[in-house]
Amino acid sequence: MNITLFGASGAIGKIVLEEALRDTNNTVTAYVRNPDRLKTVHPNVKIIVGELGNQALVHQAIEHSDVIISTLGPALSRKIKGTPVADGHEAIINAMKKLNKKRLITLATPTLQSDEDKKQFSTVFPGIMAKLFLPSGYLEMKKMEKLIKHSPLDWTVVRIINPNVNHRNQEYAFSFGDKPAKMGVSRENVGKFMYRVAKENLYSKKMPIIFNR
Repeated sequence: MNITLFGASGAIGKIVLEEALRDTNNTVTAYVRNPDRLKTVHPNVKIIVGELGNQALVHQAIEHSDVIISTLGPALSRKIKGTPVADGHEAIINAMKKLNKKRLITLATPTLQSDEDKKQFSTVFPGIMAKLFLPSGYLEMKKMEKLIKHSPLDWTVVRIINPNVNHRNQEYAFSFGDKPAKMGVSRENVGKFMYRVAKENLYSKKMPIIFNR
């Protein structure tokens, strides 16, 4: 499987990369802004350094891919202006459409709403908190929601809440928004789940909320 991984130098991106490289049949194109943070030397990894706004490099990164994975998260600071992550997704989606690439697996929070969501704490509270305290992150998610839902892609959105809990060898579970979900997940479980979704081609047009059991 040929994978393009955006956000490969981030905490979750590194775990997805590690999972992918366990299979020697995989090749990974890692798109990063700062290669010094990646520190990965592997014959099956190609590194492309660039900004998300560089459409030519984004095009180059995905032209040979079977699946595109993004672990780019929303803004978690009031100091960040605009919607850089959502804009990056727009560049990725545009390049995918031009190259007739279909499979996209990306990361979001439950602020990005699924048609399957029922009104409950895990689907309502994160959006309220983001709108009040992280307005840039809220705008990122709502813009991504529109981009993804209106795209012709075969997408899966993995939604997370508080990806800072300790792993402690815990297993994960998930909800499609139709059932309650716990309010925390380890980065290890997010990374493993995202790779599993890619490898087994799971949950097309679904938005699972993953959480530690």
